[in-house]
Amino acid sequence: MFLPEWSSYSRQKTVAFARRVFLLALSAGLSPLPALAGSEAYVPYSGIIHGTEGADPLAISITNETGATLGCQAALAHWYSDELGQVAPGEALELTLWHDPETGVLNLMNATDDRMPVEALWCATGTDDAGAARTRIDLPMAEGTIRASLDIACRTEAGGLSCEAEGG
Repeated sequence: MFLPEWSSYSRQKTVAFARRVFLLALSAGLSPLPALAGSEAYVPYSGIIHGTEGADPLAISITNETGATLGCQAALAHWYSDELGQVAPGEALELTLWHDPETGVLNLMNATDDRMPVEALWCATGTDDAGAARTRIDLPMAEGTIRASLDIACRTEAGGLSCEAEGG
């Protein structure tokens, strides 16, 4: 098959066009998106607060008054969760959350001392769907000063599992 030879003019136009497309594609990837115009560049992990300075400790005790082992977890912001521990019948799980009085946020500290905002605490008995009972623990999320400790008793009731703070 015979292919016609390119003229130097056609070749120059094609190369110039290819350069423009390449530069346009390159500059599109380097320029900020319109939604970010005027804002600072995103820096991963820049909004994480490190340490407990300015936060008040909230000592939490979860006592298992059921006949089965409880598994307790913290639901954290951004769809994460953290295993708090297993609690045998008659035993208690002790943990500390850190309350930010300016925002009302309760935080669990991770291994590197970063604050992890807590959305909820959950405890459950059983591991299969037929025998499992799960309940959410109400937490005092409010700005300002809150109590320094929270004693929670988990009991089996007719409606399932209930974990309530002692004294309201």
